[in-house]
Amino acid sequence: MRARKPIDAADTSTNRTLRRGLSILRAFRPGFAVLSNAELAELTGLAPSTVSRMTGALVDAGLLRHSPSGVGYAPAAACISLGFAAFQALAPVRQKVVARMEDAAGRLDVSVSLATPDGEDMIYIDTFRRARRETLMHIAPGVRIPVAYTALGISSLAVLPAEDRAVRIESLLARHMRDAEQVRRSIEAGVRQHTAHGWCQASWVADVVGVARAVHLPGYPIFSFNCAGSASQMTSTKIERKLVPLLFELTDVVEANERLR
Repeated sequence: MRARKPIDAADTSTNRTLRRGLSILRAFRPGFAVLSNAELAELTGLAPSTVSRMTGALVDAGLLRHSPSGVGYAPAAACISLGFAAFQALAPVRQKVVARMEDAAGRLDVSVSLATPDGEDMIYIDTFRRARRETLMHIAPGVRIPVAYTALGISSLAVLPAEDRAVRIESLLARHMRDAEQVRRSIEAGVRQHTAHGWCQASWVADVVGVARAVHLPGYPIFSFNCAGSASQMTSTKIERKLVPLLFELTDVVEANERLR
């Protein structure tokens, strides 16, 4: 588990308590459905006493519940409604591409995914996986992967305005001090590739190669489309002749839908 940036202790705004509570809710994710106060303190950077108060308030508000073991908390039913509302808000985009994504995954023997950035992470919205199972992590909607190391993440940076992108990159590098220069070089190379060619390539997990293309529509978050598979599958010929055209097709579909609104 990675700790988020701690809430600024010097912030005395009336929103501070709210932001602390939201930081606790954001710590829950697929794979971390039940968290103790100690784990929440580590993930959020908040003091244990603050976490204890916040979890109590969130239980009272019906947003968290006690786990059956009694040693942790889990999101309550209200969060299910919130999550489905988020999916429903993306329906105008998703309904245009999910059938194409599923068909392409089976036809091209790769995983085809759609994700959006959230802070230091990319959150999967949809994913269809037909690539060899032994080479790929378990990925499902809601799972997070890092922006800094992945084609999905780097493509999302590439479509930002230059000034905004520079700020985001510096923020990411602050969390990767040990290999900051290596991460910077990798991000900048991917951004250059995406700017020049409309897509970028990265390998985050050993023996897995990903290619991605992002688009930013008015009124929506950034959407990044990705194809991934084992290094043996992801030949340069397959990438250039099959996967890159698919990425352009998917972004063209959502952009055309926006123009017709």
